[in-house]
Amino acid sequence: MNPRLVFWFAYIATLAVGALVCLLLLSTARAAERWDTTDKVLGATALAFTVADWAQTRYIAQNPCINAGGGTDCADPYREAGLARHFIGEHPSTGQVDRYFAGTLVVWSLAAHYLPSAYRKWFLAGITVYELRVVAHNRSIGLRMEF
Repeated sequence: MNPRLVFWFAYIATLAVGALVCLLLLSTARAAERWDTTDKVLGATALAFTVADWAQTRYIAQNPCINAGGGTDCADPYREAGLARHFIGEHPSTGQVDRYFAGTLVVWSLAAHYLPSAYRKWFLAGITVYELRVVAHNRSIGLRMEF
C-alpha cells in the first residue's frame, strides 16, 4: 500500500476518533466549565511543551541525516519515536509534522475545553508530563528546536 495513502488514512482516522471523543464529552457536559488558574497554567505548560516537541520534530524533518548524538551520519539517522511515529512515520516531511501537531493541538484543546474541571486537570497534567519527557529526551540526545 502507498505510504502516503497510509499516512492520510491514519491522520483522518485520528481526527475522526478525536472528534468522536469530543462529541461524547460534549454529550455528557451541559456546558464547558470555566477554567480556573490551575487549568490555565496546566494548559499553558501542555501547549508550551507540545510546541517545543513540534519544533524538535521539525528539526528532525529538516535534517534527515541527524543522528542521536547530534552528528550527521546518514548511515544511522535518527528515527521518529513514540506516538507520532505511528502517524507521521520514521522520516516525516516538514508538512507531515506540521499537519500532525496542528491536528493534535486542535483535538487536545477541544477535549480539554469540554472536560469537567477535575478531569481537565488530569488530562492537561498528563499531556504536560508526556511532552516534558519527550522534549527532555530529545534535548539530551542533541536535538534542537527549529521552526
